[in-house]
Amino acid sequence: MTMTYLFWVSLAQTVGKFAFATTTLSGLVLIYFNFFEVKKIFGTYKYLMVIFTSMGIGLATLEMVFHPNLHFYNIGYVYFTLSEPFKLSTGTLTRFLGIYAGVYCLTISLLAVQFIYRYWAVFSLNKMQYFQGWKSSIWIVYCFFFGVQWYIGVYYLLEPDSVTKEYFKEEMLQRYSVVSNDLPFRAFMAYDPVDRTIRWVNWLFAFIVTAIMAFQYGIMIYCGWAMYSGMEEKMRNFSSALKHHHNQLFKTLVFQISTPTIFLFSPLVLVIYLPFFDIELSFPAGATVCAFNFYPAVDVVIVLYVVTEYRVAAKKYLNIIRNQFKSSSSKYAENNQQTQQTYQLSTLPA
Repeated sequence: MTMTYLFWVSLAQTVGKFAFATTTLSGLVLIYFNFFEVKKIFGTYKYLMVIFTSMGIGLATLEMVFHPNLHFYNIGYVYFTLSEPFKLSTGTLTRFLGIYAGVYCLTISLLAVQFIYRYWAVFSLNKMQYFQGWKSSIWIVYCFFFGVQWYIGVYYLLEPDSVTKEYFKEEMLQRYSVVSNDLPFRAFMAYDPVDRTIRWVNWLFAFIVTAIMAFQYGIMIYCGWAMYSGMEEKMRNFSSALKHHHNQLFKTLVFQISTPTIFLFSPLVLVIYLPFFDIELSFPAGATVCAFNFYPAVDVVIVLYVVTEYRVAAKKYLNIIRNQFKSSSSKYAENNQQTQQTYQLSTLPA
């Protein structure tokens, strides 16, 4: 009997809800700190952080509502959802699969913009004009350009044809008890299942996604390395306070290179290239999608841990919560003791 993967779908949905809760809570904390607690992070960079955090919350929200899933099968994969939120039509749900992918691309593009900002803030102050006033709209266009490309790739280049529908039909029926033709889904196949010829439309999608990912990741690596190699000499003329400030933000960026490598880029490499190896396999990869949504929460933890101003603000509120808890516990214990004493007195013989 063929094993079904419905349990893994349910597990992925549970993990997605947890990712949404952690991302939303941590994101709202960071946004609150940015506006009301931390004064040394100001101007455009503060708003970049707020927008990035908000997009992370948006991505996690889309995942929680629509529960996009991946299923790998030999030379391809199916990108689909079993959810029917708000009783939306299959066509609308399919568009939201593309939108989810586009928002993911917006997120990594905006992360690259943060690296550009930090690099220019130290090494090319004259270029900071592009982050001020109407010129800052350049970065909105930049992010949406790549996001739209990704959406178009998913929605149009992965549109299932008769070959992909027939190839995945039995697999989806056995593993998920659904007929793929009735699902909101998109499909990737590296080769024709009969004669093993290259499916060029799907290869074009892989090329576009690879190019976008390499470009954004390349910006992060270049800016990060340039800051690492040139920071010491450049900051010789800075004040001690400014040196400390830039060092903290640099440490944040170092973590912001390593963590997206784990949560954003590595899972995507698996998605893009595994079908090209023509390995006989069948497994659910919904957890891969969930991994994307943990990154914003991890990013918030990095900022709270590395940057002193955020860490101080976090400790202040943790102390307030701790004191409130202790106070409530003490009052509860005191009331409980008084209740016991009253009960004991009432049971004494007259």
